[in-house]
Amino acid sequence: MGELEQDFQESESLPAFANESAPIDPVLKPTVDKGLNSIACPENADWEYHGPGSFLSICSKPGIDWVSEKSGSTDFVGIAKTFSHETTRPLKLDRKINSQRAPEPDPEAAWRYAKVYFEECPEATFDVISRSLFETRLRNHFENGNNGTQDEDASWYALRNIVYASGCRAELGKATATYSSAFQSAQIGGWKYFENALSRHTELMFCRTGLMAVQALVAMALYVEGVGSPSLEYMLCSGALRLAQSKGLHRQAGSAWGMSPQEIQHRNWIFWIIYTYEKHIAYRSGRASAIDDDDISCHLPTAIPVGSSNNLEFCTYIIKHAQISSQIGKGFSTVQAYRQSPKDIVKTACDLDQQLRDWRDSLPPAIQPGNTINYSELPANLTVMHVLYLHYAYFGSLIAVHSNFTYPWSGMFGRDQSLSLRNQISISTTITAEASRNIILATKYINDIHAWTPVWLAFYYPVLGLINLFVHVLKHPTAPSSPSDIALMDVVAGHFARLEFASSGELTFSLGRELSKLARMAVSKSQQALLSSNQREGSISHVGGGYPPADQRNYCNSDQGNGSHEITERSTYQNPESFGYAHFDDLDMSDFDMENWSALLPSILND
Repeated sequence: MGELEQDFQESESLPAFANESAPIDPVLKPTVDKGLNSIACPENADWEYHGPGSFLSICSKPGIDWVSEKSGSTDFVGIAKTFSHETTRPLKLDRKINSQRAPEPDPEAAWRYAKVYFEECPEATFDVISRSLFETRLRNHFENGNNGTQDEDASWYALRNIVYASGCRAELGKATATYSSAFQSAQIGGWKYFENALSRHTELMFCRTGLMAVQALVAMALYVEGVGSPSLEYMLCSGALRLAQSKGLHRQAGSAWGMSPQEIQHRNWIFWIIYTYEKHIAYRSGRASAIDDDDISCHLPTAIPVGSSNNLEFCTYIIKHAQISSQIGKGFSTVQAYRQSPKDIVKTACDLDQQLRDWRDSLPPAIQPGNTINYSELPANLTVMHVLYLHYAYFGSLIAVHSNFTYPWSGMFGRDQSLSLRNQISISTTITAEASRNIILATKYINDIHAWTPVWLAFYYPVLGLINLFVHVLKHPTAPSSPSDIALMDVVAGHFARLEFASSGELTFSLGRELSKLARMAVSKSQQALLSSNQREGSISHVGGGYPPADQRNYCNSDQGNGSHEITERSTYQNPESFGYAHFDDLDMSDFDMENWSALLPSILND
């Protein structure tokens, strides 16, 4: 499931190894050959790795070639280049942070920002920072006449400034009269305080610090989760995780540690928030998680932090989903996963599919993914955003499991003639398409878009649904669902138009419009081919797919809802052990070059 591509710059030369003339052990040669496409990448500072789970694999050269062939147009070459640039550029800062620290707000503004942070900011709902403890510290801070000099405690300086940053951004975002100008003013207003916090990053990581340093780093990562910020959460969350592990937060505190039950509970809570967020980031980037689940002994939270209005059940739900997401990453995104036999790949997919369905069924009906969101029926202390996260997490994870069988450029089709594998590909294609439809339909619940709106809500999942539905239309252009699927792609285009308007043109993504145009071209091309050959509609078959005949066995439960967010009757899941896995034993593993499933893409657009 991995493919490292130089993408558009095929002519770029690779740096030679110093000992390239030395003989290579034949046993090691395949690994070395693949290494030339991954480790020895072009000497540019702009390239970013996007793993097998990333939707950017469609921007790899095999993905571009496949789309161009199916659409009958070379337009996708430019589309992929622009989109990969738009997506990867925010992963790094365009300039260094200001060396001059911004003055901190006066006490009145500071208290106002703190109030907005704890009561209105989505990042505060994780309870990484205790409101009562923070306000006590802030009160002492001002009573002691502290002027905010940088030679004080770095952790406290970073923590209060990241609270100021979030609160200021939210306050300005709702106070500005013009909707679109609010986005920019909010981002500018909060960024100076974020830079203040970020300026102490080295001290937080490498000097003697306490738990507050971990809290500050997590809060900083959650801040840049806002769609208006540079996407620095991958590195900030990784740093917070390493610091937390160095302080033993991943292990249950023993009696010899001399901690009170409240301290232990607080440590456990913070670790599981980091765990959930880190697994989410690993999933959407397609990169490996830095957490070894086998090395975790700290208990799941059994109570919310003191003074919190959080919903304990919701936190338990997202932690359990993150644990399943971790298994998905291990099952399909690791080097070890590349070495699985097709039989084991299918078995893993079906097991994870069932775990996801069991998790969904464990949720109350009012917040179950796929159901209509009724505002009056939401559990206490939960908002629509909470429910949308559960919805997107579920359908996104189904795509993560089943897209391993559906991406035509992955090489999964290979030369295999096994009916069993083709059956699974067909079922997974249906599951992926229906999950994509559910993701796109849920955008109707997204109200106003602000600078602090999480990137997973405003960008990531809508794009995930768009790309996978686009692939489905190109694979099955004559399917009866194609016209409505293209209409759903237009819904994403409209969503991105709202994002562009809200950001005053700062965030512009034309991908929805362009992909729906290509999809229409592919459908028209297929219809003309059918007419010219006098084939009846619906009789065409596709390699490795098509809709399965009624008598074929479902290897995984393909029911995803009816596309309208209503509960539907679920088909009976079949135990993987009862499947005819003997059919997979004769497959040629040379057909499964799983290093061709990821991409190495530039973050700066070169004309």
